[in-house]
Amino acid sequence: MAALAVAAVLQWDWVRARAGDAADQVSRWSTRLRVTALTLPEAEIESRSVTGESAAALIVIGAGEEDAAFALIAVAPTGPPSLVILPQSMLLSVPGYGEFRLIDALRFEGADLAALSVTNQFGVRIDRVVAVPAGTLATAIDQPVEVELSAPMFAEQDGTIQRVVDAGASEVTPQILETLLIVPGEGDPFEFLQRQGAVWRAVMAAVAARPALADNLLGDAGGAAAADLLVTVAGDPDAVLVTVPVERAPSAWPDTVAPVRDRIDGFIAERLGHLLIRPGVRPRIEILNGNGRVGATRGVAGILVRLGFHLIRTDNADRFDYRETLVIGQGQHNEGPAREAAAALGRGSLQLEVRAPSAVVDVSIIVGDDIPTEEGRGS
Repeated sequence: MAALAVAAVLQWDWVRARAGDAADQVSRWSTRLRVTALTLPEAEIESRSVTGESAAALIVIGAGEEDAAFALIAVAPTGPPSLVILPQSMLLSVPGYGEFRLIDALRFEGADLAALSVTNQFGVRIDRVVAVPAGTLATAIDQPVEVELSAPMFAEQDGTIQRVVDAGASEVTPQILETLLIVPGEGDPFEFLQRQGAVWRAVMAAVAARPALADNLLGDAGGAAAADLLVTVAGDPDAVLVTVPVERAPSAWPDTVAPVRDRIDGFIAERLGHLLIRPGVRPRIEILNGNGRVGATRGVAGILVRLGFHLIRTDNADRFDYRETLVIGQGQHNEGPAREAAAALGRGSLQLEVRAPSAVVDVSIIVGDDIPTEEGRGS
């Protein structure tokens, strides 16, 4: 049974103001879940639990217009498993497109691009991507569920703003539970994250009580392996449910967030260190379209991001008549990463920029006509 240790990371001013309340809330959640654990199917949970290995799955619930939820479930060889909530409004570099929100990656190409964007942002491996259509959660959980909200949810319905669920503990239908999880509502993104945490706690408690619910929710989209990961997290008494640390982003988009720079590396090392593709500092790359075809940079980005390179810029090159791809190491000290990138691509010319190397990226790649284009995908 999961007695989930909740560590929701929100804006620091809010956290300082509400720290005492949060501690009391965590205590109440844990106590209630541990009492429930006395009646749970421990043998079934134990038989399905994934232990002694490193595994991760990205769960994406929703279609990607504006209503979606993202969660990374991870099981480590040692230490507790975790469920990490990823804000849909988080700004990141979407391979082949540029800087957009995580939900935009889902809208552009679906859950696979969202997963690649998460890998690029945090440098972690994702073994499975589970795209759960809207409505599945409401169908998978076939009875009312108790959820405890720190604030009421308001959302637009029939052209007016209406209260969906009150603050505090209440029993909601599966349909309302899914609404609470994927619809941002009228609050700020931090209220939305709090609400998503409450819903995931309710879902984990339901899965721990009835492991077959994991198959109902993820089985068709992700198979038995993904469902077993969810059962593992739900059934571990030390499992951690946490939100990736974010703060408001300086962006033209309203209500966007970004990872907290001085916290994110430590967070990833502590919670997801076993998934790091390339521990330490990742080589920073830019990929430039040098042939003018739509989708020219997308395939290159997919190859290099999955090898642990950090894509920070996607753009057009200075011209579109490059016949051969150029891989440019920015300075003599970046010859190694440039050679690695060129070898991974299997083509192109290697150059070193030693007179005026970039201070922003370590390797620049100009995609020429010699690399096949993923038409209709990215820039």
